[in-house]
Amino acid sequence: MCCWCCCCIIILALVALIVALSVTLTRKHKASPIEPSQWLNLTGYPPIPTGVSTIAQPEAIVEISGCVSPATIWSCALPKEEQAANAPSQPDQPNMRLEISFVNGSVVNSSMTQTTRRRRDLDRVSNAVSAGSFIRSHLLRIRGQPPTPSPGVPSLDDQKFLGNTTDGNSPPFEGEQTPFYISFIDPTKVISARLAKRSGNPFQNITSLIPPPSVNSDGTAAAATLLPLPSSQPLRLYNRGLPTEHYGFYSYFDRSIFLKSIQPTNSSFGGVPADTNGGSSFDSATLRCTWAQTRFLVQIWTNAGKSKPLLQGPTPTSSSAPSPTATDNSSANDFTRPGSFPYPVTITLDRHGGTEKEKMIYCYNMDTDGKVIDSSGAFVLEDRSFGGVLVNPTEGPFSNVTVSPADGGPGGIDGGTGGCECQWANWLQN
Repeated sequence: MCCWCCCCIIILALVALIVALSVTLTRKHKASPIEPSQWLNLTGYPPIPTGVSTIAQPEAIVEISGCVSPATIWSCALPKEEQAANAPSQPDQPNMRLEISFVNGSVVNSSMTQTTRRRRDLDRVSNAVSAGSFIRSHLLRIRGQPPTPSPGVPSLDDQKFLGNTTDGNSPPFEGEQTPFYISFIDPTKVISARLAKRSGNPFQNITSLIPPPSVNSDGTAAAATLLPLPSSQPLRLYNRGLPTEHYGFYSYFDRSIFLKSIQPTNSSFGGVPADTNGGSSFDSATLRCTWAQTRFLVQIWTNAGKSKPLLQGPTPTSSSAPSPTATDNSSANDFTRPGSFPYPVTITLDRHGGTEKEKMIYCYNMDTDGKVIDSSGAFVLEDRSFGGVLVNPTEGPFSNVTVSPADGGPGGIDGGTGGCECQWANWLQN
């Protein structure tokens, strides 16, 4: 009888533990603390800062907009609605917040790596608010289950093709797998105003080839986007042991811009003044244009030595105010130039690669209430080879080139050089 009671007590204790863990692992905290950056050293990989860190006031080192007319359709500046929150940085110096995580066992032989013992892990266990995130992250590492990337990762054929023809990587052109994952997080919360706008339709309608417009629940045009917020992207290691060694990844997204007009003018910038420096404001826009399948490339230089010194600048940005869940000196909230990320980083937007039938520029008109006119979708011509030479070039969704290596193709489209581009760096150019 006594043995039976003991068994019951043990079973009840286990049930209580399971319920407590379930609640802890599934509860959505409204204000989970942001995990600051900490160095992680693994055998076989360059040291890497895990946790959340920032890139502040990066310098725009490349701004090419000649692939389209008027040139104001492409911009390397933040949308007008986001520029005030980015001050005193210039509109073409977007702040960024990123998080790097480690998942043990997510690649072959990763179980052989040796991690450095981090005081932060012990501190977080004693923090009741962050206990849930601690358990989740460590259970994930124990299981070795990699997170699901959003958007999906480009194919290895695509990565080999662009690594060879565009990014200048050494073999293997697609890089090496690592147990590290990176996510980009909103550095600030921006609420766009919605006031009066004007409408117009200056182009030929080819709606059958164009995706549906991106709209809010009330039918108004979705916010303009300069940079994406990809999550759980697998970092790869490129050019191991060379001065150009770097962690990196790229993904594709649909970047968008508000415009007042896309009619070319005789002025030097090729568009109306309201559309310069990040496009039109939402208030004045008559168009929302989308660059489908734009590439977002991140390169973290791990062996640059003194060749890429970080930018210096003591002035904090207005968005450096700490969040309610972070301390004033947290690496996750440091938006004083160059930010808290310790490595030199290059961020690039370009028009290389992508999916042939989805890659295009298209615009929708907006009515006087800011709502998208569904029947107004129209295609805009793009010179993807502007200023360069493409490898396996395409001409928008109308072309039909061979891509797959199984069919004799090179593995991707629009490699090589040329086209519209933006590039930012948190390091000093020589």
